[in-house]
Amino acid sequence: MEDPRKGRQYRKADGLNTRLEDRDPQSTMVQPALRVHVGLPHRGFTRPLTGDDVLVVPELLCDQDDLSLYHKMVEEIHVAQADGSKEAKWASWKDGCHLITKAPECSATYCDVVARVISYFKILEPSVYSRFNWYVNGADWKPLHHDTAAFSQRRLGKQNITVGVSLGGERELAFRHVQHGTLAYFPQVNGMAFSFGRRINMNWKHGINALPPEKHNQLGRISIILWGWTELAAEEDDAEFGEAVEGEVLKAEAFHRVCKQYQKGKCTYGDRCKFTHSMESPIASIA
Repeated sequence: MEDPRKGRQYRKADGLNTRLEDRDPQSTMVQPALRVHVGLPHRGFTRPLTGDDVLVVPELLCDQDDLSLYHKMVEEIHVAQADGSKEAKWASWKDGCHLITKAPECSATYCDVVARVISYFKILEPSVYSRFNWYVNGADWKPLHHDTAAFSQRRLGKQNITVGVSLGGERELAFRHVQHGTLAYFPQVNGMAFSFGRRINMNWKHGINALPPEKHNQLGRISIILWGWTELAAEEDDAEFGEAVEGEVLKAEAFHRVCKQYQKGKCTYGDRCKFTHSMESPIASIA
């Protein structure tokens, strides 16, 4: 075939819709602020994931219109509470924005869901830490935040992925970039899974958008969040994924403070503590 493009040289001139610098192919060979992959629920995902990647898997747990898992899980938690399990009781979270339970393992359905997520996302089981969130109705929501794993020195090298699965009513997962304020919204429908890497957690805050009062009576939502170490993570200096963006967003100083309980001799949070268990603050050692 005779290619008429004459060596594929780009025209070094501004166009009506394209700036000069955007005509250079090299301008695309950088890491993005966010990259989205879509996985198939009945096929294992094998492509490597970088710290800037989001992976969306529709219907990983069930068909979008099948709400049986949501109702079954809520019922199993209620049964455990009725049987006297204190840990299974609902507790307020994030200033009352939604509820959690500290003993979701009392639900066999919850355990099945966690096992499915660990398998699909190839997460090493000893690294897994999870949380069960219940948005009781449309009035519940989640403020924008960073997951502490991104900034915790004690979790460094132990967690490189955040995975969330949704059951029940549809809600919107929001991301806001910490430098330029760009907003990205991802609808979370029943049965789907959603993951993001470490740099997404550092460069973007995320939360669940609030709904207006007229939508507060809609169906509730269960959100199960897992943090852990996935074998899908790519080497961050792999040339296939482009050049690294110069510099990273400064880490939140709050997560580098020395734990006050640790200073007194014992921290009741143990490995779950988001503060540093060292008498020397990392901030002081860097300065």
